[in-house]
Amino acid sequence: MTSFDIYNIKPVISHTLQTLGKYSTAAENLLLITVALQAEQLNSNQECGLSVYKIDWAAHIGVWDKYLIFEPDLASTIRGLASEKAFLQNPHLELLTNQGYATAIAWLIYQSSELTLPHAEDVQGLTACWAKYFAKRNNSAIGKEALINSCAEETKRTHQKFLI
Repeated sequence: MTSFDIYNIKPVISHTLQTLGKYSTAAENLLLITVALQAEQLNSNQECGLSVYKIDWAAHIGVWDKYLIFEPDLASTIRGLASEKAFLQNPHLELLTNQGYATAIAWLIYQSSELTLPHAEDVQGLTACWAKYFAKRNNSAIGKEALINSCAEETKRTHQKFLI
C-alpha cells in the first residue's frame, strides 16, 4: 500500500460513510486499515479480489443477496452510488471503477456482521475486526491471534500517520 493510495482513498471513505450515515473515526480507521491489510496480505495474488479492498465476487454478491435484500432503503442508497448503466451490465466491474461504491460494499461486509467497533485508536481491535469479518481465510500455519498481532504492529508502524 503506497501513501498515494491511502491519501486518495481517505476522502472517499469519509464521504461514503457520511453518505451512508455511518461516519465515525473508528469506522474510517477500520476501512483504512482494511485497505492497507488487504494489500499487504493479498499482494502476491492479483486475482484475489476487486478494488483497493480486494473484495471477491462471492462477498459482493453476498452483501446484496444476504443483507441488502432485507434493507431496501439502504439498498437504494447503495444503488445510488453506482453508475447508472455500467452497474446493470457488470456489477462487479463497479468495484473497480467506482471507489465510493467499493467503499460502501466494504463497509457493508462489516455492518452485515453486526460488529461492535472498537475505539478509533485501538489498532489491535480494528485489526481483529478485519481478521474476523473481512480477511481472506487460508490454511497457513500462522494462528489468528499471531496474524492479528503481526498485522496490528505493522499497521501501527507503517500507517499510523494516516489514522485519525
